[in-house]
Amino acid sequence: MASGKGDSARLAALVERCDSDVAHALEVRADGDALALDVGGELALRWRIAVVRALMADPPDGDAVREAYGEIVDRYRDDPASLAIVRPLGDEIRQLEAAGSLPSTLVARSDRKRK
Repeated sequence: MASGKGDSARLAALVERCDSDVAHALEVRADGDALALDVGGELALRWRIAVVRALMADPPDGDAVREAYGEIVDRYRDDPASLAIVRPLGDEIRQLEAAGSLPSTLVARSDRKRK
């Protein structure tokens, strides 16, 4: 499905609104996520970061922030420029966890064979 200029404009408006009202991202997350998939690019990255910031401001559970951050890292794993934008967000999450402002979670990994 090709995205139109209307989708880009709608996503841009959501991202701008979230810059001043971080909680708005969670209110319109389903629409924003769908638009991000269609639009892609820097605008989609900005949307996904806005969602993580909204979760950081009001985490629904102890895993939500880490899960959302992990999804962004996985999605942009092969895009060094985007990862450079995302990594400071991870640093901020770790600082908030260390300060006790965010729940600290352990991420379960699959079993790996020992070398």
